[in-house]
Amino acid sequence: MDKRVNLKIELKVSEMYEFLLRHAYTSVAGLVGVGISLVAFVFFLISLNKSDAYQNILLLLIASLFTIVNPIQLRFKAKQQVCLNPMFKIPLDYEFSDNGIVVKQNDQQAELSWNDTFKVVETNKLVIIYFSKVTGYILPKSQMGEQKSDLMDLIRSHVDEKKCKLKGSK
Repeated sequence: MDKRVNLKIELKVSEMYEFLLRHAYTSVAGLVGVGISLVAFVFFLISLNKSDAYQNILLLLIASLFTIVNPIQLRFKAKQQVCLNPMFKIPLDYEFSDNGIVVKQNDQQAELSWNDTFKVVETNKLVIIYFSKVTGYILPKSQMGEQKSDLMDLIRSHVDEKKCKLKGSK
């Protein structure tokens, strides 16, 4: 029997923000940026009473780039994407089955095979099905209801376990 999961998803700013944060801070560049900020903060603390004010301000500015400024920018970017992009104003209808994934919005439809899946990641609030390194479908758990376990079963049965980063997986 063909197992099916139907979801109607409307992304909110907070969900887009979590996706952007995760995407920004799990990459090598994001981790290097946080490292630079932490090193700058340590140097700021060490040189607090020994250096001139200009150097301390510069170190504090560098320290705040990836720990304060970037998250604020990502929040604005999430709000901008969700509020201004017409695609996010209308919910997406997803149908997950043994045959693949069908995504519908208005009169448009996309069909994807499970073989096209690049990876699947589960966070505390989201399940993200990537079809490339940077593009994917963001599925908020809060909108899955009782179908969450059925969806996870479908994903586990059709996506190679090396590509799945799901909670409760090996």
